[in-house]
Amino acid sequence: MASLLIYILILLVIAAVIILVSIYRYNRHLDKVTKGEVHDTHSSIPEPRTTAGVSYKVVLMVIVIMTFIGVSTVSGIVTSMQSSMNNLESDMRNLYTQMYQMQEDLKKQSSHIENFTYTMGDVNLDTCKVPIDSELMLKEYTDDTIVSFVVGGKTYDMNYEGNGIYTLSIERDLFDDDYDAQVVIKEPGRNFTEYVDYPSSLYYDYLPMPNFNCNFSSGNRLGKMEVEGNYTLLMGNTDDIESMQVTYVSNGEDLKTIDITTEAINCETIYVDKGLEVNHDLTMRFEIVTKSGFKIVEQQMMVFEEVNYPYDYEYTRIYDLNGNLIWEDFYR
Repeated sequence: MASLLIYILILLVIAAVIILVSIYRYNRHLDKVTKGEVHDTHSSIPEPRTTAGVSYKVVLMVIVIMTFIGVSTVSGIVTSMQSSMNNLESDMRNLYTQMYQMQEDLKKQSSHIENFTYTMGDVNLDTCKVPIDSELMLKEYTDDTIVSFVVGGKTYDMNYEGNGIYTLSIERDLFDDDYDAQVVIKEPGRNFTEYVDYPSSLYYDYLPMPNFNCNFSSGNRLGKMEVEGNYTLLMGNTDDIESMQVTYVSNGEDLKTIDITTEAINCETIYVDKGLEVNHDLTMRFEIVTKSGFKIVEQQMMVFEEVNYPYDYEYTRIYDLNGNLIWEDFYR
């Protein structure tokens, strides 16, 4: 931009010089005509006004051309900068990926565990127990190495199978919700504790828990809140769904209940009914009856216009078919 301004100033100076020279030559010509030195000529010098007008137009044309060139140059610079920024963001993402991979590699190198795997069996619906078989392989071990497994506040001794391989078979409750599982390695004079990937919230693996994508919009018309939108249920274990319904709730009051069994099983888009008498919020309560003998109730707020978010509106509860509460979670 600084270069463009310099070009414009130079052009203005050149135009001013041309105008002054034209005026000077025209005055000299008039002096010669008056003195009789010049009687007639076929190449008369244009008047200063004409010269100034032509010079002005030429200068404007040059300024326009230079401005176009300058704008094009700036646009090219901006495009180049945007491309550089995109390349920089891509490089940063690659760098973060490499750093994460390096951290994982360092963890793996510093870990005493070569490999850890688990296999979950079928749930026993009478006892709500899930069998889980685990296998662990150590990088280094001795005859005196003892390995324990800690999960859910309980400690289990793993069985040594030889060649640094340890196994464990236990049953966990379907509604256990423990996330941190540890392996404790004990050797003479030293102990090691490491976290391992182990299943938690087992009911999500075996029951059709509600999960969805949604798109809602709200507005006010004539002092009333209106809500429009849709949602799509993304659920696993849909073969276990006996029936499913959704109840639209506002201000703690049920507005309308509809059956969505087919839509849930087929993962179809569901549109919110127009004309619902919503008041400050729209909350949806899903109720699922399973073939395996459970009733899942989950309530979530979709739209609200209050300053303070009413957390007690949202929860997930699982009952048996007799209405006994088995498991409950409030979102806080």
